[in-house]
Amino acid sequence: MTSSETPSVREERLFKTAEPYLRKLLRDAPDFGEVTLAVTLHDGAVGRIRVGAEVSRIIAPRAERGTK
Repeated sequence: MTSSETPSVREERLFKTAEPYLRKLLRDAPDFGEVTLAVTLHDGAVGRIRVGAEVSRIIAPRAERGTK
């Protein structure tokens, strides 16, 4: 954050960088599971963005799957 930058201006600047990644994650979000967005900051700026999506389902108990 620069000395003349207010917290809300900083927030808007950082969000503007991350927003396209967040929108894509939510557009492609699985019906069951989770999405993650991690933003690494370096010297007050976005240095790295990591995105992920995980699909999860509850599976039937072993007896119902026919396995031992």
